[in-house]
Amino acid sequence: MSTATPVYLDLAYRNESTMLVGRWMRSVMPFELHRGYAAVLDLADERQCRYWLLDIRRRSSVDAADVHWMLEEFYPQLQPRLGGTTYLAFLMAPHQLAGVLANAAIPPLSITDGRPYRIERFTEEHSAVAWLGECQRQDSTPG
Repeated sequence: MSTATPVYLDLAYRNESTMLVGRWMRSVMPFELHRGYAAVLDLADERQCRYWLLDIRRRSSVDAADVHWMLEEFYPQLQPRLGGTTYLAFLMAPHQLAGVLANAAIPPLSITDGRPYRIERFTEEHSAVAWLGECQRQDSTPG
C-alpha cells in the first residue's frame, strides 16, 4: 500500500547513491509524524532501500514520546518489510542534538544494539552521507 507523501515532508529516492532522503519541512503533530514515516517506509519498501537520510533540522525539537513511538511501533516494521539491517542517519541542528543528549527520557542509541536497524545522529549532511556510504560498502563486502 502506497502512502501519499504529506506536504510537510520532502521525500525522494536518489538513484545515484541508492539512498532515501526525507526532509521534514516543519514541526509536526504526532499523527503527522506517523503519516510521514509511513510514507518513508512505503517508498523504502517500493525501492527496497535500507539507507536513509532523515533531515529533521526544521522540526523545533525532538520529543521523547515521538522517540518511544519510533522504538516501539515504527522500527519493528523495518526488517519484516525491507529485510536486512536498515541504516538511519538523522540530520539534526546542533541545538536539537544537544537537547536529545540532555533529555533523560530519550534513551541512548545503545538501546538499538542487536536490533535489525542502526541509527546515528549528525549535525553535518556530508558526514551523514559518508556514514551511509560506508554502511553500503560494508553490506556489499562478502564475508
